[in-house]
Amino acid sequence: MSEGTNKAPDQVQLLFWLDTVRRDFDPTLQKARTNFNPAAGWFGILLIRSLLGLRYQKMTEEDFSKIKSFFSSQATLWSIYGIGIAVGLFHWLESLGEWALWINIVLLGIRVVGSIWATLSRMLTPGDPYFNSNAYRMFRPTEYKMFLSYFKEHQLTFDNIYDYVRSVYNQNSLEAIIDEHQRITEELKKNKEELESIIKANVDDLNGAITTISELKDSINELDELITVNETGFNTTIDLIYRLRPSTNLFNCSDLYVICAFSLFELVDDHLYRHCEQGTTETPEIIYIHDPAYAHYSSVLLVNSNETIEYATSDREGRTVASYWIDLLSDRVYIYNFHYDSTNESMRGTIESKEMYRLIRGICMHLEERGFLKEVVPREDNNSIS
Repeated sequence: MSEGTNKAPDQVQLLFWLDTVRRDFDPTLQKARTNFNPAAGWFGILLIRSLLGLRYQKMTEEDFSKIKSFFSSQATLWSIYGIGIAVGLFHWLESLGEWALWINIVLLGIRVVGSIWATLSRMLTPGDPYFNSNAYRMFRPTEYKMFLSYFKEHQLTFDNIYDYVRSVYNQNSLEAIIDEHQRITEELKKNKEELESIIKANVDDLNGAITTISELKDSINELDELITVNETGFNTTIDLIYRLRPSTNLFNCSDLYVICAFSLFELVDDHLYRHCEQGTTETPEIIYIHDPAYAHYSSVLLVNSNETIEYATSDREGRTVASYWIDLLSDRVYIYNFHYDSTNESMRGTIESKEMYRLIRGICMHLEERGFLKEVVPREDNNSIS
């Protein structure tokens, strides 16, 4: 064996050669692989396509044989048939001679032979839509044996060999190792930036979720308080209905205790006179509305405004007072005060509801009709009361 035979091929040259092989072989042989069928016949298909032009398919763009394209064309086949038959009939009817008929028979024979030759050539051309593996095995057995392993394989190609050899070359090349290191570094840097962006987005989402959870928690607490308040008010209303029965004699001013501590005043001239209270500790008996000491009271604020509800912070720490303006048909004016815990945020919504106002006003009407709210007799020294 010669020295040149034992010498290992240059890696770059080998890669170049494999690149050429995969470019020249793979496209054509992969198309032929799709038509590879050892069980399929070829003679009947040849006659049907050649004589009748059935199941015609256009030749591939890589095939530059115009003659094969012409003779294997379905349109050409039937055009020549038609022309030959038309010419034969014309001459036969004109002269009833035999020469014209024989000429047309010869022409048709040439057309049929040309069509068979063109179709068979296409059946023996790998990559052509007419390619037939059995015809290829019979007429070109050497080439068939060369490519048989490729036809039977359904996944591997010359392209895979090229990629594998290139990867082996890259793994053993210093330049390739440096390039790969740089590529990995750039990829890691890119991944780091992407991860930092994702983490930042996740942190923002997490903070948003925490805020949302906190808001939902507050809403749940408010709803829970509101449910408790409404349940208390609902139960109080039911008790009130039973206590209103004339036969029980249970109804009195204490029924104004609906959802929290209260006080009830009547406005007469410039003074507020207390009729009753429950649950309060620092509510005065008489309030002079022009006294600066009481200017911050919600009841005084209500008298000096055009509103129907006013709020104020109580002198008692942690307490809020809300005041209703209540007019009755008797032309008497009452101020009903809610004394509740300032931390109960849901109480405000309950107090501002129309249903609560109607309930308090209705109780005051019953108290007045049943004589529980005696008319106030103004005192001369009211201004000095603190």
